[in-house]
Amino acid sequence: MTINHNAILDVRHEDSPIPTIRTKEALEALATGDVLKVITSKESTVKNIRTLVANNPYSLLKDIKNDEGYVFLIEKL
Repeated sequence: MTINHNAILDVRHEDSPIPTIRTKEALEALATGDVLKVITSKESTVKNIRTLVANNPYSLLKDIKNDEGYVFLIEKL
């Protein structure tokens, strides 16, 4: 199943906590119902992004590791 996204945030070359901060900023700028694709290469960022989603009005639609890195699809609720 393919999930369409409205914006992409590539933070593969950023060190913690920058990817999480930029993810939060990007999600805040989206409209309700929009989906953000986040790509990171840092395993340490995975837990931080999951925590961000769990503690805010967001839904984690997909969370995978592939050739791009760690990829999250997050919907703003």
